[in-house]
Amino acid sequence: MLTDDELEALYQNEFADCQTALEISDKLATMKSEHIDGLRALFCNEILYMISVGFTKYDRLNFEKSDLISLLCKNIQLISSGYTYMKAVYAFFKHENKKCLKLIECWLEEVYQNSKDTIKKPEDFMDEYGFVDTCFEPFKEAFPGFWKSLGQLIKKYPCQNGIPELCEIIDDYHRCNTDEEALDMLLDAMQKYPDIILIKELIAYTYYSMKMWNNAIAYLELIEDSSCFFRKYDVYFMFAWSYGKLKNCRLEEEYYRKSLEENSYNIDTINNLGFCLYTQKKYIEAKALFEQCLEIDQNYVYASNNYVRVLIALGRNKDAKTFVNSGKYKISKEFRRRVAKLDNTNARINKSIEKEAAVESTDDENARENRVDLGIKRQQFSNEKLLEDELTARIESGMNVFGLNLKVYRRKGLYGRQFIIPVGRLDLLCEDNEGNLYVIELKKDSGYDDAYKQTAEYLDWFEHSTEYKEKKVYGIICLNSPTKELVEKVHKDHRMRIYEYQISYTEL
Repeated sequence: MLTDDELEALYQNEFADCQTALEISDKLATMKSEHIDGLRALFCNEILYMISVGFTKYDRLNFEKSDLISLLCKNIQLISSGYTYMKAVYAFFKHENKKCLKLIECWLEEVYQNSKDTIKKPEDFMDEYGFVDTCFEPFKEAFPGFWKSLGQLIKKYPCQNGIPELCEIIDDYHRCNTDEEALDMLLDAMQKYPDIILIKELIAYTYYSMKMWNNAIAYLELIEDSSCFFRKYDVYFMFAWSYGKLKNCRLEEEYYRKSLEENSYNIDTINNLGFCLYTQKKYIEAKALFEQCLEIDQNYVYASNNYVRVLIALGRNKDAKTFVNSGKYKISKEFRRRVAKLDNTNARINKSIEKEAAVESTDDENARENRVDLGIKRQQFSNEKLLEDELTARIESGMNVFGLNLKVYRRKGLYGRQFIIPVGRLDLLCEDNEGNLYVIELKKDSGYDDAYKQTAEYLDWFEHSTEYKEKKVYGIICLNSPTKELVEKVHKDHRMRIYEYQISYTEL
């Protein structure tokens, strides 16, 4: 009987990295080895990893039509005995729900019986990383009732604090219909279980999906060195994309390069790094990266379009025409039209162009103050998020708000929008140039009787916090059509001010 390490060594020796999954499956079908079940189980683990790693839903994967899932199920069926976990995976993909849960129950008991003598602390049986690898990734979007049932099963065994509760959170997460709903649930869960990394990862991913780039970056910073679900290259890619959207080319480039260090053949990362360099007018290096993409996949239309783009920027019109007319690459109609209008010449490539800095438009439309007031009673934001978006955009662009020059509070792993403290979640935490803090609560209308009480509780917490007690903290409530009672309460509290917003439009 081989040990796990010996079996792994045998597998690596038998199957070269360059072999495809289908080639490995075919070879396994012809092998005569007493260790065939173990080898096939390792292969199934690899396929399961390929299918499930790095994304939170199977919504783009049709179980019945996926070649990889068919290959996985075929090989699991060929395992003659044991490997209960893999049998549970098979039942999951075949929608045999009751059987799947029963097999998971058997698998947990088998693992416990085989390891109970070596368990010194609960994490030795199941920690968060093991839970993600064996449960969260492969059984994502499981059938109704799966996660709650799994949580009940795990409770019978020693495990890291919060793992059974995490099953309930995952169940709620998959039942959310919108990103906003999922985010609210996850932020509440993080307050209850601040040490669970997966919750922070899902928050980062949700903010990223919502295009709330600064919030995404703050949570990515929290998991950068400890992620258990996203792989390093995915984390770095999300960092880079977010910084790109914020027009921070230096950090965008830095994180694309970090992502490539972890996964050097990811074509999307190579292309995006090339485009980042292109926007900085580092055309020679960008050109080489687009060429690398096309060597990997000549049908990758993003790289072919970008290659045309960089040839035009270099003045290599003749090369651009030759490339487009070769017929080897997929190129959009827009770029075909652009190239058709160019003359048939090539400028000499000047390598000093790499040192040029990109120039961006500095036209500030926000400086124009011709406003049309649409009235207080009839016009208001439909929800707090839209008001929050608008106010955050003003602050981030450097505009004065509430008669103050504020910036959103920012530290590594922290961003002041939807800022969590033990007593609640702030809409905005800002600071001025002197380091004074401002708790800003936004309400779309006057239908919030607790606006004053809520803001006062936040201010009280900051004033008694050891981390912030040296800072002056003020509260600002902003809403549409405030009640007389609310205005009076705020005026009696020297720490607070209240503002009424109006929607206005700028004439261009």
